[in-house]
Amino acid sequence: MIGPEHLGTLRTLGEIARHLDSGAALKPAPVANTAQPVNLPVDNSADVNRSTIIPCTLENTADSIAVAKEGELWVTDDGSAFSEELCSLLRANGRTVRLVSVEEADRIAASVDMAALVIVAPAAGTDDRFLENAFLLLKSAAPALRRAGGTGGALFTTISRLDGFFGCADGTALGDPLSGGLAGLLKTAAREWPDVTCKAIDLGLFADATESARAVSDELFRSGPGEVGLTPGSRIGLALAELPELPVPLSPPVQAGEVIVATGGGRGVTAAVAVALAQAYRPLLVLLGRSPELTPEPAWLEALTEESRIKRAILDHATGKMHPKAIEEQYQAILAGRELRTTLARVEAAGGKALYRSVDIRDTDAVSALLTEIRREHGPIRGIIHGAGVLADRLIMDKTREQFAQVYGTKVSGLRTLLAATAGDDLRFIALFASTTGRFGRTGQADYAVANEVLNKLAQNEARRRPGCRAVSINWGPWDGGMVTPALKKVFAGEGIELISLAKGSELLIREIAATDGPVEVVALAGTAGMVGKAGANQSRARSKPLSEAFSLTLGVADYPFLRSHVMDGKAVLPMAMVVEWLSHGALHGNPGFRFHGFNDLRICKGVIFEPDRPYTVQIMAGRAEKRDSLHIVTVELTGSGTEGRPLLHAKGEIVLARQLPEGIRSIPELPSAPYIPLDGLVYNPKHLFHGPDLQGIQQIESCSAKGISAIVGTAPQPSAWIRQPFRSDWLSDPLVMDSAFQLMILWSFERFGSGSLPCFAGRYRQYHDSFPREGVQILVRVTAEREHGATADMEFLDRQTGKLVARLEGYECVIDPSLGRAFQLNQLPQDKQNELRAA
Repeated sequence: MIGPEHLGTLRTLGEIARHLDSGAALKPAPVANTAQPVNLPVDNSADVNRSTIIPCTLENTADSIAVAKEGELWVTDDGSAFSEELCSLLRANGRTVRLVSVEEADRIAASVDMAALVIVAPAAGTDDRFLENAFLLLKSAAPALRRAGGTGGALFTTISRLDGFFGCADGTALGDPLSGGLAGLLKTAAREWPDVTCKAIDLGLFADATESARAVSDELFRSGPGEVGLTPGSRIGLALAELPELPVPLSPPVQAGEVIVATGGGRGVTAAVAVALAQAYRPLLVLLGRSPELTPEPAWLEALTEESRIKRAILDHATGKMHPKAIEEQYQAILAGRELRTTLARVEAAGGKALYRSVDIRDTDAVSALLTEIRREHGPIRGIIHGAGVLADRLIMDKTREQFAQVYGTKVSGLRTLLAATAGDDLRFIALFASTTGRFGRTGQADYAVANEVLNKLAQNEARRRPGCRAVSINWGPWDGGMVTPALKKVFAGEGIELISLAKGSELLIREIAATDGPVEVVALAGTAGMVGKAGANQSRARSKPLSEAFSLTLGVADYPFLRSHVMDGKAVLPMAMVVEWLSHGALHGNPGFRFHGFNDLRICKGVIFEPDRPYTVQIMAGRAEKRDSLHIVTVELTGSGTEGRPLLHAKGEIVLARQLPEGIRSIPELPSAPYIPLDGLVYNPKHLFHGPDLQGIQQIESCSAKGISAIVGTAPQPSAWIRQPFRSDWLSDPLVMDSAFQLMILWSFERFGSGSLPCFAGRYRQYHDSFPREGVQILVRVTAEREHGATADMEFLDRQTGKLVARLEGYECVIDPSLGRAFQLNQLPQDKQNELRAA
């Protein structure tokens, strides 16, 4: 079982699966079947394993969350006395608190010095508009929260009003199912902003507003898991408990010919499910989708199968001029129609019947009229499968209101329409296609996480309202089809996630809708994680990849004088480039015989900032090398200690090691030639770059435009010039070259936005030589995305003499913030400033 203490520390589905695998016992054998089994698809791919969420009691802890004291704490007004009482209690503890309206707060959040944001579900009940406004408020507050997270600490909290158990306890009534969506928003923020502490609170029934506000006030700054339920006298956490394999159904949930309505169209995952249902239960399937209803193909098209010939024929039979985009759209429509015809034929061949109807499932009147017609012609509806969904992946800071509304509406409004249209039907089952994104969160999918958490809680509500109906919300991992594109498959493969095959996923659904005593919320993941129901057992905290200390460093400007050249806001800050160097040392420490080849997913979680007279000790943690293809991957972390000795995670990532370094191939073309004019003729003007002499590596800026920036930079001197007692006589990477690349992005952001930037993440770095050429390198920076508060770029480092690729960095991300300008100009330690004044 994964306890509440683990859920917040497992960052990917792969980590979750490996954690389950590390503590699993033997999988229970399927229940013996003495009746004639229904027909199920056969597949030899990875099994799909089940688990569910169960509430468990949490012990109180004295540990607290660090939050910057100088920033404001915002609380949204819930329309009752609760929010006002909570504000009063927080003010009594010395906090500067502002009570705000969620509808209007997003207009001013970006300009406020905010250290904490608490979004409270309305006392009168949550609606779709509130969840959309909550997203917009969080988006607007993001820069302020991330600033605070990088200094004294930041907190983001949501407060839902389900039952104090997140809807997962037996026998409770749900007060506000839609408020459960707030946890999805929070879990996405936790993925995207590791420097902000995120906590979802679910509020149960209390005697009055004062009592509930006091419980929240006590919990708000308490360390613990990311989801905490509060009831009078208890704190509740959530644990992920493994479930046994479902037996083959002894009796079908529907009889042959009875009507099942399924959304999501008739292609991909929905098609596979439809065929499996037909083979197992022989129902009448009514497939609802967005594609137009089928019409006979014209004679000139029927015999054509090759893409080029179909597109040529489209052009030949067009009544007017057609642009390439219109031809492609018509071609895709033809393919969709053919795939839908194939699905209907496969359903018939499997023993069922199927109809396809084109309808916007968010349109209440249209869906109601359609289902009335279906009942009149085919009888009552006995089952619902809601599989419709769309994606619009963007980071919270980049996602638009329209994208949020489309993704959320397809899931939630579509379900609401279906439930209203079948309110009078004696449904045998309601099966909702939710996602592990709702349960665990996923970067770029705030809208999808909110929508799927709402689906989970609406399913809980329907299970309470319809005791004779099997209501289940399956939080699927990624399928091998549907919305999982080839690009997404690569992402999941990199995370160690196996895909759910169409046959195995369909089989699980067939068994799940017949499991009348099964849990409402089910998590379904493919892979080798052993599953055994050990509900209620709290395991000790464990890592999926245990790390051990490779070495520790006590940092101070006396022993590490290069730090004097990296000062912001009057304080020394450890450069990200040096973090790379030391994490690489840590990876090689326990894995001799390898060569440094790069890193993956390097994240700065909390900057290492210290005073000149207060040395700060950091630990470099490293795991064992794991072989991936021809490379070896070592998980690494840079940790330290905060107030009261609490551990702090400063940075994390994976170091890539190799026996031999391959040859690199360039991919960035020459950038447009656009001259760059330095401010006041100085590249290292303190109004733009805060870097002191040791880190002034830029020799010449060749060009700068909206598309990127290029320059010639020098390489770092021997480590002994920067560090009193270095580990080695040579660098593994080159911290001056790498930091100079980050400096170029600062100059680019000033040119583009008039504001400075700082690195926060780097996706993939590969180095093709053991060291950088002493003559320096040319750096090409290609900006791949830009937004108001950040940018993403790829970088290539080229040998100045040969033009060959020395290294490549992909997926560099920086935060752009107007307030950095002032911090950049305070680029000397107080002691150094006094010495300079004396010398003058």
